[in-house]
Amino acid sequence: MTGAHPAPAGSGVHDATPPPPLVLMSDWGSDLGPSAFPAAAAADGYDGVELWWPADRRDQDGLGEAIAATGGALALLVTSPAGDPHEHVDEIERQLTEIDRSGLAVEHLTLHLGRDHWGLDVQHDLARRVVDWRGRFGLDVLVELHRGRILHSAHHSREILTAHPELRVTFDVSHWIVVAESMLDDQTAAVELAIERADHIHARIGHPQGPQVTSPETADGAIVERHFAWWERIVARMRNEGRRPSVLAEFGPVPYAPARHDGRAVVDPARSNRWIMHEVRRRL
Repeated sequence: MTGAHPAPAGSGVHDATPPPPLVLMSDWGSDLGPSAFPAAAAADGYDGVELWWPADRRDQDGLGEAIAATGGALALLVTSPAGDPHEHVDEIERQLTEIDRSGLAVEHLTLHLGRDHWGLDVQHDLARRVVDWRGRFGLDVLVELHRGRILHSAHHSREILTAHPELRVTFDVSHWIVVAESMLDDQTAAVELAIERADHIHARIGHPQGPQVTSPETADGAIVERHFAWWERIVARMRNEGRRPSVLAEFGPVPYAPARHDGRAVVDPARSNRWIMHEVRRRL
């Protein structure tokens, strides 16, 4: 799988100070198209981008050209809005086929998979499909911890992950925190399992009443430190496996971001994401 292989023995990966994690820029809230976004990310100091796989073939080609021009890393997001599980699966598989045939060097693909209200048997079927896609396409296909999806909460995700040991995840624990209205102190087994399965981090800091603090610079220090402690463990595990970790700086726009009376964010998400970028490189 692209970007997922351990380094060969004797490669020297463990003999020197490891490089910092790849820090990716999110296209969430951006007005830039796929062909312009990678250059903007590079200019802002990011190592690459994470964005939704474009539906238009011209945008797909433009994205490939832009990545080649900047030399940055590429991660992708994939989902389907279909309300029928079979249509949902078919749409995701179609996109994975396009990505596979594109020849793009993709670090990993994160799925927004299923819906939380679909039956448990359907959710287990979806998990099995993801494991099959990972093997069939040779792509590092991950499932995000996300409200409204099959890994929507700590207790439910623990059941799914335990039943499917080859399922790998994108770690965005802010969703679990707001679903549980707690910092998950009473659900540590689920968090531990997610840390073990995580191959990518969506770095947004949540709190028990919301998925995003107003600003990571001024938020409750204990909450900020808890998130960094979780992320540090994922980074350390991946380095021990000979892999370079990756982090998406993912503070989002209004309505994720608290808004002023005029509709603008109280704190510019771009500022928060730059703070995340610098802190990840400093701490991790």
